[in-house]
Amino acid sequence: MKQVERDLLILLHEDRYSEQQIQYAVKQISDMLTMVETMEYLCNVMEVADCNKNRITSKKSVLQKAFSRKEHKAFEFIVHKN
Repeated sequence: MKQVERDLLILLHEDRYSEQQIQYAVKQISDMLTMVETMEYLCNVMEVADCNKNRITSKKSVLQKAFSRKEHKAFEFIVHKN
């Protein structure tokens, strides 16, 4: 898997954690974000509610189209299933 380079802002009390503990926490957070940033994961937890067509779907192709649009369609919403 390709290592992702990202900026993370983590607020910690420096006197409570060693440098190794901080690096371990950053690695865990980065690994978790890498897992949840996949399209398969997004298809499991999100859906597109299209009020124009009166439908709700979590199909991968529909979600990819909705995420990639530069101009969003009116009354089409990307919602979290939670």
